[in-house]
Amino acid sequence: VLLEAEPESIFGGSAEPPDSLFHTFLSLVSMRVITATVFAAAASSGATNLTRNPIRRVVSMLQDMQKKIEAEAKAQEKAFHKFQCYCDTNTKELTAAMVEGQAKLDQLGTDIEGSEAARKQTLSDLAGAKEDREEANKAIEDSEEMREKENKDFTSESGELKSNIEAMGNAIVAISKGMTGSFLQTPTASVVNRLVANSPDLTFAERDQVQSYLQAQSTGGYAPASGQIVGILKQMK
Repeated sequence: VLLEAEPESIFGGSAEPPDSLFHTFLSLVSMRVITATVFAAAASSGATNLTRNPIRRVVSMLQDMQKKIEAEAKAQEKAFHKFQCYCDTNTKELTAAMVEGQAKLDQLGTDIEGSEAARKQTLSDLAGAKEDREEANKAIEDSEEMREKENKDFTSESGELKSNIEAMGNAIVAISKGMTGSFLQTPTASVVNRLVANSPDLTFAERDQVQSYLQAQSTGGYAPASGQIVGILKQMK
């Protein structure tokens, strides 16, 4: 009778199969254990000819095994739920870590792009600064050359101007002292003649008057009054 009975009726359960895979597995294991135990108990009772009711003995053994199996099942179920909770927790933590890692990776990519753009801008700025420096150096060189040329021109003009002023001063002194003849024999006289001929400050009449005076003094001809000539020369000086 026990061998033909359903496992669910032995344990007092429902005839319907469990819904979860875990309980299905436990039911299959329990059924196999119960079957093997029944056969062993039947064989043992027939061999030993025990006076005790063998069926009752088998039922007691099955009840004890049921308790053990249920305890083991609860322990396994508890361990299973604990492991499942561990997996769920780790899955959430790993998912959060992956999301955070992806965000950091995206930010790193953005930072790299920004750094690359900054590097290119820096190189561009350096190239522009180099060009500006070269242009500034060229401008300084040109300015120095121009100042040097202007200084040379100024020195030359200044020296020539000093020589002209000195020549005019000597001419004025010589004419004032009546030493025009001896003055005309010096190189300074030719300088005075050139200055008179090219002076923009003299009128045509004044220029002609001074030139006529100097020519007359050199040839012994008529010469205008020396006082007028000295005044014109002072005006030029």
